[in-house]
Formats: sequence, structure tokens, C-alpha cells
Amino acid sequence: MVSGLINANPIVYGKKDHRARTAPVQVDEYAAEPIDQQEIFDHIRDIKDPEHPYSLEDLKVITEDAIEVDDKKSRVRVTFTPTVEHCSMATVIGLCLRVKLIRCLPRRYKVCLFMFH
Repeated sequence: MVSGLINANPIVYGKKDHRARTAPVQVDEYAAEPIDQQEIFDHIRDIKDPEHPYSLEDLKVITEDAIEVDDKKSRVRVTFTPTVEHCSMATVIGLCLRVKLIRCLPRRYKVCLFMFH
């Protein structure tokens, strides 16, 4: 590990099992595909923490419960919790989440990130 870390020994919680996604029975290839909380979580769960070799999910920086999706209004809200209150990497984590979601989601979605401490 790098010396001088703000949180040199974080609590590692581990990952939840990946759940299989079910496909709709009838698919309209021209219809907008709905996005849900699980899909958003699957996109961001494996992002690595900037200071540690663990994912944001491993450290409980993000959880599935902290994701809100309003598909009708095309909004996604993700609340993340850094491992320490005065985390100097919070901005980097927020940027990583935003870039990942902007790249993965259709352009119609607005991504809002909030930090909870």
C-alpha cells in the first residue's frame, strides 16, 4: 500500500452475488428500454477505489439501495459514502461514477451524484 493514506486500513465488506437479469417476453426493438436500479448498480459496482485495490462495492462506498432511477423522467441519482468523512478522493470517486454512467446510459438520462458523510 501507499504510505500516507487517509484510510490506510478500510473495512472490506465484500460483494453481493450478481443476480441474473430477466429479459422481457416480448421485445419491441424500437421502444426505449427501461433502466432499473440493479442495472445502474451493475455498471458501477466494480469501479476501483483510487487508494485501495478494492471496488467501491467492497468498501460500501456505493450500495444498490443508494441508487434511485426515475425512468419516466430519465433521471438517475446515486448517493455515495466515502470510507472517511474528510476523504480527499471523494471528487475523483464522483468523477469516476459520472463518467462510467454517462458512457453506459442512453443520452436521455441525467445523472445526479450526491456524497453522504
